[in-house]
Amino acid sequence: MQPLPENASLRTIQDYVRKLEVERGFQDRSAVDQCLKLFEEAGELSRAVGALSGQPVDPAGRIADLGAEAADVLLMLIAVVNRYDVDLEEALRRKEERNNTRHWR
Repeated sequence: MQPLPENASLRTIQDYVRKLEVERGFQDRSAVDQCLKLFEEAGELSRAVGALSGQPVDPAGRIADLGAEAADVLLMLIAVVNRYDVDLEEALRRKEERNNTRHWR
């Protein structure tokens, strides 16, 4: 598979993840399975943030790379929304349009 292009749009990243899942044999995993994997990855991200914030860590556990864990979360999020054909870029734009009409504090 070709590497992800520099400065890829969110739509390009979604298409990349779709192809990546086929190449790796994950395309038949259900949305529920991918969502559970997303939560697992989010937990790993949380542990990495905790470790970087000085929280106690299990000395027998591995020290996670924050960037790698964040990338795993993004990949799993995209895998979930791809199963429902959600255009994440468009969803983000619509959501931010609504958020921009709200008063924050």
